[in-house]
Formats: sequence, C-alpha cells, structure tokens
Amino acid sequence: MISVRHFFRNIIVPGAFRIPKEVTVNGSIDATISGRIDGNVKGNVKTTGKLVVSETASIKGHIYAADLVVHGKVYGDVYISNKAHISNKAFVKGDVNAIVLELEEGAVVEGAIRKNVLPTPKAETPPVTEQPLSPVTGETIPIAAAAAPAAPAANEEEQTTSWF
Repeated sequence: MISVRHFFRNIIVPGAFRIPKEVTVNGSIDATISGRIDGNVKGNVKTTGKLVVSETASIKGHIYAADLVVHGKVYGDVYISNKAHISNKAFVKGDVNAIVLELEEGAVVEGAIRKNVLPTPKAETPPVTEQPLSPVTGETIPIAAAAAPAAPAANEEEQTTSWF
C-alpha cells in the first residue's frame, strides 16, 4: 500500500521533464523546471526545481537542485538549496549537502553529510592561459617552471623550536 506521504513526495508538477527508464542520457542536464529521472544519466543534473530520482534511475554526476528525493543510485556529490530526502532504497556515493536533510533508515550514503549549511559546489580551477611574470625580473616564466613548486628558502616548519 502506498502512503499519502510517499505519493505527495514523488509528485511532479505539470510541465516538468521526465526521463523514462528506457533512456540513457550521455551529457549534463540543465533545467529551470522540476523533473523526474527513471533512466540513466551520465553527467551533471542541474535544476532550479524539485528532482526525483526513482528506484530504476542511476546518475553518474553531481546533482544541483532546490529539492531532491532519491530512491535510486547517485554516483556524485549532491548540492541541495532546500530539502533532500534519501529513501531506504537509495544508494549515494558522494557528499550530500543540504539545508534540510531527511534520511530513512537503510539508506546508504558513502560520503560526507552536511546539513543546515548553504550548499556551495566545488570550484573548478581554470586552466592557466597566460605565462606568469617573474616577481624579481619581470620576465615571463615558462608555464612548466611556473607550475613547479618553489623550494622554501628556510624550511620553517621542519625547524625545531624550543620553549625554554
């Protein structure tokens, strides 16, 4: 028997997207509407609405949404700006970040769980496109030399100090 709570949790508003279980998406999804995924997605999923990941779904990428309900499998970090619900049939391999987090007994989360924090996605470092200038001579430094860590003049961390 399906409970009323379960029914309303999985409701999607009219006009929302749906990916059937027979469909595999290779690439990211970026939507401004709510949605439900029953199939497979190999890429990030971003929505400003609610996202439902059904029992037959598998997502290999990060999830960014306002609200989230997970019954299936997620292989990536989850960033939720409102409420996340992870059911007892869900498997999440990645960090879960949400303002409000509801975990059912039996849910599997292999990663850090952060609740009551504003989710901030991991920043990707942009590639270096310009050659850096030497602070001493003002000449350009080859990128390979600039990427190498500079040896400290005096290794202060490794020196022993005495309190006496």
